[in-house]
Amino acid sequence: MITRRHKNLVQHDLAHFPSVVLLGPRQVGKTTLARALASEDPDALYLDLEDPSDAARLDNPGRYLDLHRSRLVIIDEVQRMPDLFGVLRGQIDARRRDGRTSGHFLLLGSASGALLRQSAQSLAGRVAYHELPGLDALETGPDLNRPWLRGGFPDSLTAASDDLSMRWRADFIRTYLERDLPQAGLRAPAVTLRRFWTMLAHRQTSIFNATELARSLGISVPAVNRYADTLVDLMLLRRMQPYLVNVGKRLIKTPKLLVRDSGVVHALLNLRSLEELLGHP
Repeated sequence: MITRRHKNLVQHDLAHFPSVVLLGPRQVGKTTLARALASEDPDALYLDLEDPSDAARLDNPGRYLDLHRSRLVIIDEVQRMPDLFGVLRGQIDARRRDGRTSGHFLLLGSASGALLRQSAQSLAGRVAYHELPGLDALETGPDLNRPWLRGGFPDSLTAASDDLSMRWRADFIRTYLERDLPQAGLRAPAVTLRRFWTMLAHRQTSIFNATELARSLGISVPAVNRYADTLVDLMLLRRMQPYLVNVGKRLIKTPKLLVRDSGVVHALLNLRSLEELLGHP
């Protein structure tokens, strides 16, 4: 297993804040990192809200968490239970009164916008945010060709062959198109969403032009902006604002939209090997 340099950073945050929100797209390694932290703390409690049995434990969250007031509680996919944040505020305040000022909750989620809104409303002053990106050059070693081709998702990067890596990324894209994007409230045909995502990959580093994309896809400009906002929220795209000395101009100039992971870009463009990638215009 590749050691994540972010582990020490998250441990630092847990030592100084009552709760830490760990953000990142699916399969980037949030759960692996959280379990590695839990393995070093025998009293840590891990709950996955995609597991019905774990979700059922929080039917009465206040009573359940009261039973584990002295433990670090790790809650995965926490955005699935938005009402929980109000309960966590009370739990944090109760633990503070008991003399514990930090290391109460580690919250994991794959929808940054939803999590930030939910936590900001209830946990202001009680939470630190940490974004977990894909594996980078400091973690993968000196060979940069493999992570450039396969991207930074651990399962893609460490696959036994380029073909298996490509298959993993194709399945990853399909899962988002058929499950995660609809669950995020994006009601659109998967074919249209794939074309939109692929067009962004073709235009990587270009200025985002919603009107041109809408015309090419045969949809409205508000629909294009909604697609983009959802993919940014799910941490699959990065909205990069222009860097200008005048701060006001930074806010009004058109940003770029970047597909965050190079391996996803290459899967969308069907570039299966380093040779194909080097020959791509």
